[in-house]
Amino acid sequence: MISRREFLLAGLASPAWMSQKNDTAVLLDRGFARVYRFADGLYVTIADSEKGSQCLSNGGVIVGRSATLIVEGHFQPQGAELEIEVARMASKAPIRAAVNTHYHFDHTFGNAAYANQGIAIIAHDRTVSLMKEKYASLKNVDKRPLVAAEEQKVARAVDATDKAHRESDLALFKEMMDAIDTTTITVPTETLSPFDLPRRIDLGSLTAVIEYLPGHTGADLIVTCPDRDIVFTGDLLFYRSYPVSIDADMIAWRRTLDRFAHYDRRMRFVPGHGQVCGLEVVRDQCDLFDDLHGHAEKMIRMGATVDEAARRYVQPKRFQAFGIYAWGWSVGAAMQSYYATLKKS
Repeated sequence: MISRREFLLAGLASPAWMSQKNDTAVLLDRGFARVYRFADGLYVTIADSEKGSQCLSNGGVIVGRSATLIVEGHFQPQGAELEIEVARMASKAPIRAAVNTHYHFDHTFGNAAYANQGIAIIAHDRTVSLMKEKYASLKNVDKRPLVAAEEQKVARAVDATDKAHRESDLALFKEMMDAIDTTTITVPTETLSPFDLPRRIDLGSLTAVIEYLPGHTGADLIVTCPDRDIVFTGDLLFYRSYPVSIDADMIAWRRTLDRFAHYDRRMRFVPGHGQVCGLEVVRDQCDLFDDLHGHAEKMIRMGATVDEAARRYVQPKRFQAFGIYAWGWSVGAAMQSYYATLKKS
């Protein structure tokens, strides 16, 4: 299994797309994130978690003549403040809003920076309830029983490899619990139901299209700038790594990836984490999902439990360089999703 550090470093080498875009240039470099001028009116923020946790996720800014639109809330207010700085450096036009692609903490815990400056926050209408249920309800609550339950999972490990996997899950769980107590949790102010989507936002000279596509959390939004052939996918796409699947519907997610795979070959994708990429990375993720799906089917036929399925998964040679941030949050959660769906059919 690739190490956690290697996962964080995945995709941070000089992006291949830089050599394909003559007008691509670094606008700002804060260490924890680098902002590229991807095209006229289009700025992409690539996080570097090794140099700070202010962003953790990628994001960006779409700049039209009459308004600008920010994508992502990031993990800390400093990450969101960077996006605001980019928007105001690039244009004197007002900031229409910031979009949260989904509710996960690394994409929303920086939202307070937008609220402090009166910037609207757009999200799927389920994002508010999910943030309140998963995060706000735990704020300043004694988390020792929750941590103890996760520690018991480590104690039940069947071998050294299983223990290492469970320890990585525990470490991430503790990080999330700590972040909940230290964050001013700020929910979106402008929500969109499936009936409101897709939503086209005219920025003047450029248009942003917000769409709902299920898979990663059930409340995922993408933001496309069709005038520039680029789409911000949130965590519906990861750059050559096993995606976090803790809230996923893997079957629905695979259909979303198939939709991405049929985009025009000129389309560039800004994934939730890693490099800007093209259709080849989408196809890689499709194949990875098919491998996980096939493993789940095999384990079900053998009568294996879902925990056994997660333990017995072995990364194929083709995917051995793919990062896995926390085994249970990716492979284990994927098995949970497949078992819940496949055992009903």
